[in-house]
Amino acid sequence: MISSLKILAASALLISTTACGAEETALSLDANGLGGIGGGTSYSVEAVSAAMPGYTVTAEKYYAEGDAYPMLVVRDGDKLIAEVLSRYDDDAHVGSIIVKDAGITLEGRVAIGNAYGSVAPAPVECVAGMEENSGMALCRDGDISHIGLVFSGDWAGPDGELPPADVLATFTVNVITWSAGVL
Repeated sequence: MISSLKILAASALLISTTACGAEETALSLDANGLGGIGGGTSYSVEAVSAAMPGYTVTAEKYYAEGDAYPMLVVRDGDKLIAEVLSRYDDDAHVGSIIVKDAGITLEGRVAIGNAYGSVAPAPVECVAGMEENSGMALCRDGDISHIGLVFSGDWAGPDGELPPADVLATFTVNVITWSAGVL
């Protein structure tokens, strides 16, 4: 009798926590995109909202070198999750996703805050950031060529140069990007 009551109580607890949303599925970035957002997703608030149920999607602008550009912003409440941009050659479809939330991983192996030296497979084709990305290292993921990893850290070297390997190893992932084509 007591065992049956314990099983019933455990079942009720599981049902109530699931109903309260405690059993959420963590978002993960992969070769196809983020959640339901990918290269085939129309670039609109409605389409991105449909691909990301439970999240708020708004149309906003970002500024680069003084010029304004449209973007879609995905939030979970007040928390910034990702920024979504259209393709350069086809503004009707999603072209890139910029992951801003440390809780989102790249296939469970890379997250914002991970040190360069701990990322596996190792990032490839790193270049020094310029202008608003000055002081950062922009790399391709070592496994998926259309995913970029932006690393930042402490280094006051010349603009346009990567830091030495021992310094770069201490840099951490600042942003993870996904592109509908090869970077």
